Amino acid sequence: MSRRLTILAGAGALVPEVIDGARAAGDKVQVLPLVERTDLGLDEIFGAADLPKLIWKITSFRTTHVTMVGGLKPPTAEREAFKRFAGAKGSSGDSALLKFAEKVLGMTGAKVVGAESIVPDILAGAGLIAGPPLDPPLLPVARFALETARAIGALDIGQAVVVAPGRIVAVEDIAGTDALLARVAHYRDEGLGADVPLILAKALKPQQSRLVDRPAIGPETVRRAAAAGISVIAVEANGAIVIGREAVNKGASEAGISIVGVALDHA
Repeated sequence: MSRRLTILAGAGALVPEVIDGARAAGDKVQVLPLVERTDLGLDEIFGAADLPKLIWKITSFRTTHVTMVGGLKPPTAEREAFKRFAGAKGSSGDSALLKFAEKVLGMTGAKVVGAESIVPDILAGAGLIAGPPLDPPLLPVARFALETARAIGALDIGQAVVVAPGRIVAVEDIAGTDALLARVAHYRDEGLGADVPLILAKALKPQQSRLVDRPAIGPETVRRAAAAGISVIAVEANGAIVIGREAVNKGASEAGISIVGVALDHA
């Protein structure tokens, strides 16, 4: 039996991939944008203040499942509005979105699911994902990078880090992964770390739900990583997602970047 799926759509390239995957699986799909998007052919945007209308849309569609895909990039007044509505003061953005989803669940009876339950192929597995095989001496460095990403995630700082063998180069903050890679590119231009391999790692925060805002990489991540001189992208196996695999494979092969999934023992 097909699902009646409501997709609460944030920003990012994962949204159309999930929409296409759900329709291909035979689901009846309703898309309700939470941010302005010009690519979905939908004019209406639903903010936290529009909750009654949002609930009406979901219940009138007879939704059986709800997923929240894409982000509400901070800092925005709308993200704060969702946090206030959810009663998530002081929480991270992903925690607030999950609380919001739980309120939607309670009001509609729909089941909240993660994007990977709709498009299973997006979930990163263990081992080589794209690009050339990983140089074996870099495997423990990749694991160190992911452990570091988990450590900064425990402090709710970010999901990503860049490391070199034996040292941390930079960590993600509120500005996100693109800004992290721009900083690393600047360091390279200044001659810092130009003679060592650099590894970008992305991992789930220890306290993070797997229903929203998983760490993700896509073709643009690969492009920016190449510009920053990154040699390896390590993601948490069964924790991170890969958006646009065909383009990621092509970009990683052309740039000579090894993309690997590594399982964390305590994840």
